[in-house]
Amino acid sequence: MAEGKRNILNLSALDYAGAGKFAVDFNDLLVSSGHNSYLVVKDVKTENPAALRYPDHQFKAPFAKLFRKMAKVKWNRVRFDYDYYFYNLYERYSVVSAKKILELIPAKPDVIFIHWVTDFLNAKVINELYKLTGAKIYWLMIDNAPITGGCHYPWECRGYQTDCDNCPAIVLPEAKWLAQKNLALKLTYLPKNMGLLVFSESDHQRARQSAVFKHKSIYKLLGLVDENKFVLGDQEAAKAHFGLSSNRKVIFFGAASLKEKRKGMHLLIEAIKLLDAENVTFLIAGNAALPFENRSVKTIGYLDEEQLIKAYQAADIFVCPSIEDSGPMMINQSIMCGTPVVAFNTGVAQDLVHTGTTGYRAALGDYKDLAKGITQLLQWDEATRRTVEKNCRDFAMSLYGKQPFHAHIAELVNA
Repeated sequence: MAEGKRNILNLSALDYAGAGKFAVDFNDLLVSSGHNSYLVVKDVKTENPAALRYPDHQFKAPFAKLFRKMAKVKWNRVRFDYDYYFYNLYERYSVVSAKKILELIPAKPDVIFIHWVTDFLNAKVINELYKLTGAKIYWLMIDNAPITGGCHYPWECRGYQTDCDNCPAIVLPEAKWLAQKNLALKLTYLPKNMGLLVFSESDHQRARQSAVFKHKSIYKLLGLVDENKFVLGDQEAAKAHFGLSSNRKVIFFGAASLKEKRKGMHLLIEAIKLLDAENVTFLIAGNAALPFENRSVKTIGYLDEEQLIKAYQAADIFVCPSIEDSGPMMINQSIMCGTPVVAFNTGVAQDLVHTGTTGYRAALGDYKDLAKGITQLLQWDEATRRTVEKNCRDFAMSLYGKQPFHAHIAELVNA
């Protein structure tokens, strides 16, 4: 395919939350690169003009609708292990028409990017899109759903490497066949020459071992962060914005929920108990009630993008205690803002958090090591802090600023 302007189709189940916003930003990037890029979404909540809604009245296949209703009644009686995020209950019964999707855009796409599409597209629809367009298709591995039979986070399970038999996410033994059939659907219908985009080394390793993609092309790139928004800031002004003392160190983290095991908040709580936090304020995004006693705490609720950037700028350290994650993007964002990160050895931390250079990478699940890393960073003097701040920013710009991201996407689009 010669270089030049391309007709590109992006497909996403939604245009909001982390995955949806990434799809919108991704599409905007392609438009700014000079391509004719379109975004078709099932669930539209923002007013972004780039998001074209797949209309409800264009859902097809009355038999599929019936099967979905029957399946819903059945699977509502089956218990799932919450930690695996087994969202793909109706993987085999998509009611979306590939032809109708293509009718929403003015030109046949040369390239199709599949984003987070749970309960929107399945392998059959992707196969239909390929047959109708001949386009090069890439699936973005926002989480692990593309390689599994239904779960979005497989933990220690290796079923995705073979056939997803005996799925641990499904508690009822006689119902475990669902994951196996879902994976078989992908093995049967996904185009042989489609590619997979992964955003961390840990996901790259999983994808390379997966039954679905081990014989397909896998490309690794790091999630784009807009360097014109996520910038080095005036720390004192940012602290003042949140009413924080200029004389105290600030540790920032998010705590939306305590029940999500994969987010590792239980481990961070144990780590904080070990800290000498006499001169530290914990700046916390989210509204989870944390059991902190004799600690200086500032809870700031859910943040829009502007507030989130100010929180990174106010912080001396961003802590990410996730233990099962494809990202999270907050690590990318923090480092772009020049704020060092303490995180466990998983997800994108393996790529971006380098001890002594951009933060501290602790042994996976070891809260004592996490506390050790936080303590080390708190002890840095001002000169070291400024050196690391520059290291973080330069590192981020070189790996996932607009210029390198443009270059990587151009290679895929023109492949």
